[in-house]
Amino acid sequence: MEIEVVMMIVIVPCHDDYFQEKPMLSLRTFYLFLLLFLTITTTACKHIGINESNSLFISRYTEYMLGKIPEQYADIKNPLPISKENVSNGKNLYQTQCMTCHGILGEGNGPIGELLVPQPANLALTRSLPIATDAFLFWTLSEGGQLFNTAMPAFGEQLSDKEIWQLSLYINSGFTI
Repeated sequence: MEIEVVMMIVIVPCHDDYFQEKPMLSLRTFYLFLLLFLTITTTACKHIGINESNSLFISRYTEYMLGKIPEQYADIKNPLPISKENVSNGKNLYQTQCMTCHGILGEGNGPIGELLVPQPANLALTRSLPIATDAFLFWTLSEGGQLFNTAMPAFGEQLSDKEIWQLSLYINSGFTI
């Protein structure tokens, strides 16, 4: 009798039905964890101000975090000093080039921006995140939103590098001067 019990313990895990059910359990568990992850991520994004209107910001952010930033922008640093003159020039550029879409304080709520789908990024939020590096901002301002199907113009075609860097300084200043 003791041998039968040992044999059953050895045989039961080797039964065909056991292996067919286990992958389903793992797949079901995977989908539950994926659903939980997406729920938590969505809730967290909404909590910090990233919602559907800013979802393309997440796309650019993801591209940047995955190292998919175009090579010419990858390691670029702002060569301009943080000075009253540079930030003031950046403010003037922001008021003429960006404010109608991004709003006075960069919250993505300008009079034109509220009509756009997707709405412009919340720059006030963006500048407070670790992603707001010189490379990210210069890439974003230079290339615009074409890659991400947004209305943001590519300022690399309209502004000089110096002007783009001044805009970047103003954004990183917190829209103050």
